[in-house]
Amino acid sequence: MVNLDDMAVRALVPEQLPHYVQSVSALRPVQTGPCLGWRLADRLVLVAYPDREPPYAPADLAAAEQAVADAAKLPGLRHIAVLAPFRPAAAPQHAVTASDACWTVPLPLPAPSAKLRNMLRRAGRDIVIAADRHWTDEHARLRDAAVRRFCEAPGERALSLEAASIFARIEDYLAAGPQTLLYSARRRDDNTLCACAVGDHTAYATAFYMFAFRDPAAPPGTADALLAALLAEAEQRGQRRCNLGLGVHDGIRFFKKKWQAQPWLPFLETSWTIDSKSGGWFSRLIRRVTSSHDN
Repeated sequence: MVNLDDMAVRALVPEQLPHYVQSVSALRPVQTGPCLGWRLADRLVLVAYPDREPPYAPADLAAAEQAVADAAKLPGLRHIAVLAPFRPAAAPQHAVTASDACWTVPLPLPAPSAKLRNMLRRAGRDIVIAADRHWTDEHARLRDAAVRRFCEAPGERALSLEAASIFARIEDYLAAGPQTLLYSARRRDDNTLCACAVGDHTAYATAFYMFAFRDPAAPPGTADALLAALLAEAEQRGQRRCNLGLGVHDGIRFFKKKWQAQPWLPFLETSWTIDSKSGGWFSRLIRRVTSSHDN
């Protein structure tokens, strides 16, 4: 069996964080070669990233490709989704591939622009940010209101039902990960919660900006101030980058570019049905939902 603790400290994508996946889904870990997979009955999500950081050598990619080929032959498997920096050679022609990239900010953090510095100073006059692991009813109400807005958003900005189900389990996720922190922004005048974000600092080199929720009436710059607090914590811990999630659409990419994030790691999801008589695929259950941040 794959060493889950070892995988977690080397994680580059959130699907390699066992405490995250296990707390938000019924999927269970399996090992295929050097890769971590998540299985439920006849369905498998394989996280086929090489067992080291990029740039990848041909041997690294070959080992990941072999892991995909082996996974597709597992007994009783009917549906497979592969998360990888490539489209697997083992994928049949009819397999569907969705491509994006993980956007990351390097640490130590580059000097922010003058405009961003002004936003952070302005937010600092109106809010106070604290980090702990205590999820309260106040956080739940903030999340639920944000989820309703997400679900009503038009087109590509709309929240999927799969993502909504993950948001509902954030409290379990915080309880499962001792290095997962809840960053809370409260108004200075009345101490009410106006925004929060979840950051995961489990991995040795990579921090993860997992979720964020904000009251539409939160003071300007609140979302930036939360991210700044998360990045400061990551830098203090010696982490070398923060994974901000996928690009998804222009609005999300704008927020990430403001922080000088770049598309660092290709993220391709390739899925197919091995038995054509079976039903549809549900791999989006654990697909990255940080991209639904309410910024």
